[in-house]
Amino acid sequence: MRAVRRFFPRRLPYLWRQGLANLYRPANQTRTVVLALGFGAFLLSTLLLVQHNLLRDLRVDGGTERPNLVFFDIQPDQREDVLARLRAEGCSARTVVPVVPMRIQSVKGKSVSRVLGEAGTAEASRERWAFRREYRSSHRDTQAPSERIVAGRPWREGEWIAPRDGPVPVALEDGVARELGVTVGDEIVWDVQGVPVASRVAVLRDVDWARFEPNFFVIFPEGPLDEAPQTFVALSRIDDAGRRARFQRAVVEAHPNVSTLDLAQVQQAVEGILDKVALAIRFMALFSLAAGTVVLVGAVAASRYQRVREAVLLRTLGATRPQLLRILFAEYASLGLLAAAAAMLLSAAAAWALVRFAFDSRFAMPLPSLLALAAAVVALTIVVGLLGSIEVLRRPPLEVLRSE
Repeated sequence: MRAVRRFFPRRLPYLWRQGLANLYRPANQTRTVVLALGFGAFLLSTLLLVQHNLLRDLRVDGGTERPNLVFFDIQPDQREDVLARLRAEGCSARTVVPVVPMRIQSVKGKSVSRVLGEAGTAEASRERWAFRREYRSSHRDTQAPSERIVAGRPWREGEWIAPRDGPVPVALEDGVARELGVTVGDEIVWDVQGVPVASRVAVLRDVDWARFEPNFFVIFPEGPLDEAPQTFVALSRIDDAGRRARFQRAVVEAHPNVSTLDLAQVQQAVEGILDKVALAIRFMALFSLAAGTVVLVGAVAASRYQRVREAVLLRTLGATRPQLLRILFAEYASLGLLAAAAAMLLSAAAAWALVRFAFDSRFAMPLPSLLALAAAVVALTIVVGLLGSIEVLRRPPLEVLRSE
C-alpha cells in the first residue's frame, strides 16, 4: 500500500488510477484480502516448489536421457554377457562402473583403532562413522555429471595406468573429508581386502546424492585398483515396462547373483509417498484459499454502502457502467496481483530454505507452474470481487440520492 501510494503511476488513464487509489483509500480491503488469499496461495506455491525440487532429479520417465534400469554385483566374468544381452535388446549400457570394497587403515599416520580408542565412549566411537564404515569406492579418470570439484586439482587421464611410486591421488566427497578431518594433501592408507594402499587426497568433490547415478565417497584413478577384487554396476534404459521386466528376469535367471532395480518403480514409490504427505498440506492450502474467498466476499459486502455512494457520485459526474466496471476491475486485479506476488516471494524464500538446508539439494523455480497459480489467484480475486459488486453497478443514482 505504501509503495502504491509513493510510486503512484499518474500517467495511467483516470479509470485505472481510480482503481489503484482504492487500494489505500479509507476503509480499503487491501490488508484483509492480501493476507486471506495470499496465505492460501503461499501454502500451495511452497508445496509446489518443494515437490518440484525433490522430484526433479529423481525423474527417470521424462525423456530418453536418463537410465531407468540398474544392475548390481556383476562379476568381472559376467560383465560381457550382461552387456551382450543389452545390445541384443537394442540398448546399450549408459554406464558401467567398477565397485571396490575397502576400509580405512590409517589417516594422517594415525591408525583407525587408535582414533576410535581416543573417542572415549562407545557413543562417541559410533559417531565416527567415517572411520568405522566399509567404503565401496570406484576408479575413473573423468569427472561425473553429479559432482563438482571444490578444492584441489584432478589427475590427468591415463596418468596412473602405468605403475608409479608414491601415494595414489584420490578424490574425496567433501562431507566425508570433514568427518575424517582431512583436506587436500593429507595421506590416507586403505585396506583393500588385506592389501594396504597409500593414497593422498588430491581433490575434494561436492556430490549431488539425489541423482539416480553411481556416486561414491572415494574415487581412485584408473590403474592402481584394476587388479583388486571388484564388481560392476551397469545402468541402461528400456522404455517399455513389459520389455524391461522380461529383460530383468532373463538376466537374473542367467546370473542369480546379479541384483536389478527398476528405477521407474522407485520413482513412482517416491512420488506416491510425497503425494500422500502433500495431500494434507494441499487441503490446508485449499481451505485457506476458500476462507480467503469468504473473507473477500465479506470485505466486499462490508464496504458495499460506501461503494454504492462512490458509484452514484461518479455516475452523477457522467461515468458510465462500463467505466465503473473498469475501475472495479483495476482494483480487484491489483488486489489479486498483490496477494499473488506476496505469496510467490514468500514461498520462494521458504522453499529455497527447505530445499537448501533441510533436503541439501539445489533449488530451481518452475516458472510456468508458479505463473499459472498466480494467474488463478488473480482471476479468483477479480471474479469474486466483481460478482460481489453487482449491486454497485445496478443501483440507479436517483434511488440512492433519495435515500440520502
